[in-house]
Amino acid sequence: MDALAPAAQVAPMLHDVTVVTTKKYSCAKVMGVPPEEFGIERGARNVKDSNYCFHEVVTKTEAQLIAEGFDEAQIRGLQAYVGNNDIETTARDTAQENLGAGSSTANPSARFVKITEHYVRMDYEGNGKPGLYQVITGGEQGEILRKDGKECVTQYDAVPFAATTPVPMTHRFFGRSIADLVMPLQREKTALKRAALDNLYLHNNPRVEVAEANAGPNTLDDLLVSRPGGVVRTKTAGGLNWQVVPDITSSIYPMMQYLDAELETRTGLSKQTQGIDADALQNQSATAVAQVFSASQMRVKLIARIMAEGVRDIFSLLHGTIRKHGQQAQTVRLRNTWVNVDPRNWKTRDDMTINVGLGTGGKAQQFAQQMALANVQKEIVAAGKTNLVGDRELYNTAAELTKIMGHKNPDKFFKDPDAKDPQTGQLLNPPPPPPVPEAVQVAQMKAQTDQQNMAVQAQLDERADQRKAQIEATQAEADIATQNRKTEAEMIQSQQEFQLKKELALLEFELQRQLETEKLNMQREMHQQQMAQNAEQHRQQMEAGVFKTVQGQEAHNQKMELADKAAKAKPKGDK
Repeated sequence: MDALAPAAQVAPMLHDVTVVTTKKYSCAKVMGVPPEEFGIERGARNVKDSNYCFHEVVTKTEAQLIAEGFDEAQIRGLQAYVGNNDIETTARDTAQENLGAGSSTANPSARFVKITEHYVRMDYEGNGKPGLYQVITGGEQGEILRKDGKECVTQYDAVPFAATTPVPMTHRFFGRSIADLVMPLQREKTALKRAALDNLYLHNNPRVEVAEANAGPNTLDDLLVSRPGGVVRTKTAGGLNWQVVPDITSSIYPMMQYLDAELETRTGLSKQTQGIDADALQNQSATAVAQVFSASQMRVKLIARIMAEGVRDIFSLLHGTIRKHGQQAQTVRLRNTWVNVDPRNWKTRDDMTINVGLGTGGKAQQFAQQMALANVQKEIVAAGKTNLVGDRELYNTAAELTKIMGHKNPDKFFKDPDAKDPQTGQLLNPPPPPPVPEAVQVAQMKAQTDQQNMAVQAQLDERADQRKAQIEATQAEADIATQNRKTEAEMIQSQQEFQLKKELALLEFELQRQLETEKLNMQREMHQQQMAQNAEQHRQQMEAGVFKTVQGQEAHNQKMELADKAAKAKPKGDK
């Protein structure tokens, strides 16, 4: 019998699978709003404190609005946007872009529909606490639209608009633009230039006076054809009188120069700021030209500073929007470094700092200024004031110099002291140990010298204490010997005291001599003076002892003489 065949192995089934991952990326954007699409209450002074303002959104199609969640029936029922016909829109529409916009019915989904976003402060909930609400309406009738089944009435924290004007009007929302300042003068210059051109046209092609008696059948035809070298046929020679048109351009040009000066005053843009002017540089020093140039920029700087106020409001609104709607940390590139940013950890910010980057001069001036800063930093580092200038500040100066020279990436030439390893988080360029300044070295050497001097002084003090102890012991022994020998004669006692004082003086002299080698030579003189005083004292004591002995001897002799006299004077019978 044949063995049973093994069961057939089933091959595994393989499938090709495509995985699609959708990741939503949200970001805040700043968009410009044409002035004809924005409106605000009449008495408003700024957007932030206004009670009502609106924005007409005319750039979205029917399909876009439906995709955003607006009610389809409402959007389809709105009329197509065909453009505004107001004066401002017409003046700005130089290419007739709004003419017939959205009127095509071939593709209804692509037609533009106007919706209006209203921002109004009102007591919508009826609790006596008015708040800021966004109300979205559509069409010319102002019907409130519905989005995701709800009416488009949403409470807002702040009006999402920021406005600015180069020439503000006091206590008014709407200011004036540079065009408002120069348009009247431009119209006057246009009228003057047109008059000058008309005068030149008439001057080059003057009218002619022809007497009817001198005009032939071809005279008028010849005059109507103006060409160089043309022939005019008349009946009588000299029968034409050309009318001389006076030249008035000599009075027009000074007026136009005056208007140019007035334009410079109003705008702040002088000839020096627009380029090199031969008249402005004639017989003037470089300092004077620089002063004129700086003065001409004052108006431009003022306008830039005023416009920066609107930029500050824009960044404040951006900060609040990102902080409110940021749901996760993101990695962004900041100063050529990838940094993790989490808007949820941001603090509430009510104000922004403005730095107007204007008037820094050309590259040569920027380079000179940056080099001046670098020299100041160099002097500070050389002085040891590392608490004022560190590695970060030095790197920033080097990076600015690199950018001024035209290199975008300073890391090609300098190492960033704050660069970290993305895996370990350690610094890639740790700072080296700081060098010991010369002043610190001098202080250390002085401290070592003081320490050695203190050690020597301690040894000398210890030796002095030992000597003093020996002297005190010797003095004690001498006192005991002196006490025991009180019964001896005064002369012997004086000699012993003299010997003891002499030994004490010798010991003190030896001690003073050792101290003099470490300290000052003046102590030797003091010791000699002390020895002289001791010798004088001993001499005085010796003289006092001899005098006392002599007196005692004389007194004894006198007593003996008196006794002898008394014995001789006594009678012999008296025994």
